Amino acid sequence: MLRRKRVSPSVPVSSMADIAFLLLVFFMVTSVLDSDPDLPIDLPDVPGGEQLNKKIANLYLTADTERTVYFNSIKMPMNEAVNNIRAKLSTNPDLKILLHADQNLTYEEIDKTFETLKEVGALKISLVTKTTQGGGLKGN
Repeated sequence: MLRRKRVSPSVPVSSMADIAFLLLVFFMVTSVLDSDPDLPIDLPDVPGGEQLNKKIANLYLTADTERTVYFNSIKMPMNEAVNNIRAKLSTNPDLKILLHADQNLTYEEIDKTFETLKEVGALKISLVTKTTQGGGLKGN
């Protein structure tokens, strides 16, 4: 009897990269992006700023020109908003707080807000700005 030479089985992997790319495109197209609260805030411009990854676990603290405070788009007094933040941070200390402050607020007011948030245990606080294309300073 003649023996046939065994051919080892092989898996074609050349199309795996195509499949991975198609899956990546599919998930990018079908994912839902988190947007900022629709409040009338005039954010300051920052050239070449860094975009933050926005997750559901973010807390939004907003202050407009009339010093009205919103916590997650709900209007409330500042001390009540701080108490809500304290309660949320007690269950999940890794929450990020995104501070939307109108550009007409003073640095003293924003600094005081940062200090208050640090006192209640907020470790990740970001000041949200509008970003413009490019980097560096704009010429006159």
